[in-house]
Amino acid sequence: MGPLPFMKSIADAQALCERERDPFYLDAFMIEAWLGRTVLAAAEEYAGKKKAKYRRMQSGETSRYFMEIFGHAKDHELRHIWGSLLRFAEYEDTQSAMLRRAIVPLSFEHECFNDYVGPNSPNLLSRPLEAVVMLRRTIVRWCEWLDSLVHFQTHASWHVTPIKFDPDPDKRELAALGVNQRFFADMDEFSRKWWEWHHGEAAERFRNSPKWQTLGKAMAAQEDRAWNYQETDTITISLWPLLKRNNWTYCDLMNVTRDIVSRPDFYPCRTEQEFASYCANVLGLRKITPGKTARNGRPLGYEVAMRLCKHTPASPS
Repeated sequence: MGPLPFMKSIADAQALCERERDPFYLDAFMIEAWLGRTVLAAAEEYAGKKKAKYRRMQSGETSRYFMEIFGHAKDHELRHIWGSLLRFAEYEDTQSAMLRRAIVPLSFEHECFNDYVGPNSPNLLSRPLEAVVMLRRTIVRWCEWLDSLVHFQTHASWHVTPIKFDPDPDKRELAALGVNQRFFADMDEFSRKWWEWHHGEAAERFRNSPKWQTLGKAMAAQEDRAWNYQETDTITISLWPLLKRNNWTYCDLMNVTRDIVSRPDFYPCRTEQEFASYCANVLGLRKITPGKTARNGRPLGYEVAMRLCKHTPASPS
């Protein structure tokens, strides 16, 4: 479908709606604001809490920000917002790609459990209240998968481009501009327009500030942090929504992770206590409710986990 039209303000969005006679663009602007706030909040959690054990990740941030923007919607308006979300996901830009990536695990869960809106959903036209309940449940779950995606992207960036995580939000903003400038030639049309506008606006805003030097430093910065457990981090962060939905224990998630990683007998997957400590103190992931570990190592949702990781399940022992 191509990139979304560039909208730097709500006035731009309203003008586009009038010109195209299409109310979608105002929704799109609000969706951009919602996703942008989610990404910034995750970066702030990493930047503001240098000790990982104090971070709180995947605790419903995306859903809370969604409700702040769209929570006023009446039941009959929710279908319109749902349609706008799906349409937004069809465009070719970074934020649209986020929605597409997060809907993949949601579609797997729909196929396995049929709890969410999808091709196998029952016909609820004659039961509008049930339809709204399912739609709200689907949006909340989509937000949980977005939580996971944003967490992983932030965690990866924290290792690869640590200069973007200064405690000062102004320096974080400028560092992100500097890092993005390195890849300007590879950006899509929307991202280029956004960068050019943001760079010009920031240049004016920080014209007499020593903070402006951060942009140049970020353009040249090459240092990164050692990422010794990248494979385990990727899987654990990515599958955390399954732990939340199905009330897995830490041992359940560890067992599933061990079925996927290349070195299952190495730290941090040797014992449940070690794995739980790693989740909380390194990844900022904390389980709230107690659960019961699956005896066969295959908790509810195991098939979804294997599909997500593109891994063929081993034969049960």
